[in-house]
Amino acid sequence: MPLTSTQVGAIGENLLINAVMKASDGRLSPFQPLADDCGLDVLFFDKLTGNSVAIQLKCRTVTIRNPYTGKRGNSVHFMVRQATFNEARAAYVVAALIDEALTHFVTTWFIPMAELPNMSKATGGHLVIRPNKSATSADKFTSYRCHTAEQLAQRIIDVCERAV
Repeated sequence: MPLTSTQVGAIGENLLINAVMKASDGRLSPFQPLADDCGLDVLFFDKLTGNSVAIQLKCRTVTIRNPYTGKRGNSVHFMVRQATFNEARAAYVVAALIDEALTHFVTTWFIPMAELPNMSKATGGHLVIRPNKSATSADKFTSYRCHTAEQLAQRIIDVCERAV
């Protein structure tokens, strides 16, 4: 029996938390809500500034299939439920492509929640984005792409430092 999308999401959350803590050398400390009723999965507290960043995490393990060839391409499909979306909230979406073995991130995108409506397509009660995982891609998500956990951790730290 394969893992459910909920299980993949839980594994992804733990991978993200561990990777960011390690990449920040312990500067960022994670907090997870007991009830995920507002769409936020983790809050990273910056021990140096005292500020924090709220994150909604979306994980996938595969890219989209080409409808003509059936082969996997470079685009990754992520959906944010409009019911939990709040652009006024100072929060971020981390869209993460995880390897199929569920051991590490292939790439992540760190996107301000307020910018999501302009970058997504609204369909079926969701905001849908399809960033390209290729390092040479020049799509509208390129500036949000983080190739390493260190880059992601630094972007979270940058947000915390700007809030001072």
